[in-house]
Amino acid sequence: MSETDMIRGFVKNILKPIIAEAIAEVGAETAQRSEKRYYTREEACRHLKIGTTTFYRLAKKGKINILKIEGKTLVDADELDEAIETRQVFRYQH
Repeated sequence: MSETDMIRGFVKNILKPIIAEAIAEVGAETAQRSEKRYYTREEACRHLKIGTTTFYRLAKKGKINILKIEGKTLVDADELDEAIETRQVFRYQH
């Protein structure tokens, strides 16, 4: 068996499955991140450590974008987390 055949065998039998598994993991993580997540009003308030009145005041000022669906108030989780990171909305310390 030549050295080239040995290298091909190594790549085919050992590296290829490892690379395929790594690609599959990255694809699964990307798909998981692309799914929209929402907080209910209660979850957003707990996350920010604020009350309902403050929550609606922030929404009225445009600091929190809310979505009303069938009587439920929802907040895009990624948008809220980004607003916290960029300091548009502060998480209160109790």
